[in-house]
Amino acid sequence: MLELNRRFAASAAAVLLGGVVAGCIGRSQTPQCPTDGSGGPGAAPDSATLAKACPNGVRPAVDGLIDDMEDGNSQLALLAGRDGYWWSAHDDKGSTIEPAEFTPLEAGPGGNGLAVMYHGLTSSGTGAWGTNFGATFLSGGAYDASKYVGISFSAKVGKDSTKKIRFKVGDINTHKDGGLCKDCWNHFGKDLTLSTEWQDYQVLFSELKQADGWGDPRPPSVSVSQLWNIDFSIGPGMRYEVWVDDVQFLECK
Repeated sequence: MLELNRRFAASAAAVLLGGVVAGCIGRSQTPQCPTDGSGGPGAAPDSATLAKACPNGVRPAVDGLIDDMEDGNSQLALLAGRDGYWWSAHDDKGSTIEPAEFTPLEAGPGGNGLAVMYHGLTSSGTGAWGTNFGATFLSGGAYDASKYVGISFSAKVGKDSTKKIRFKVGDINTHKDGGLCKDCWNHFGKDLTLSTEWQDYQVLFSELKQADGWGDPRPPSVSVSQLWNIDFSIGPGMRYEVWVDDVQFLECK
């Protein structure tokens, strides 16, 4: 975590000097990955193309810090126009999630710094979908993340917890506030199996898929230029204790 703080300290001042632009934000820099030029001059390249065109791999974006929890509050790091907040939710069929308020703990990777943890039980009753926690990118509206190629984070689970979670990214087509979906909340996601030890996870936008069998609309890929949120979801019938830290956007090396 100390390395992350050093990495972003130098870039934070420069990014904040850029100011905040109303509406869809986050395209203040040209993507740093080679592209095939799709979309025409001045258009943001498709992020799936960017992810596939990173021959040297990916790295944390220079202005990509979403949150490292070190400020102890529920607002995201104020970089590249992001000003959203962390939240948590559960179904009304008996699932539980604690703590009720966003409360980072002194238990980050390597025993250093702050990290967030949620725990509880999810119901297996009819209609139960479980629990989730996550963050919106903006306090209102969609966020343009088309200069990035994915998201990384550190995570682990407790020894008595399920290891199965789903990491999801909501966009204008899947989030109810986007005003487009008829069958909402089937965000683009990826199923993950976590460890009881801290590990780093990288999820490229090109890997994200909607769950089968529901959702309207069902576009071919996540709309990276109009993102709404991220969330960590736990399905029905599970005991869970999920820890997360150092969430950030990725760019090409």
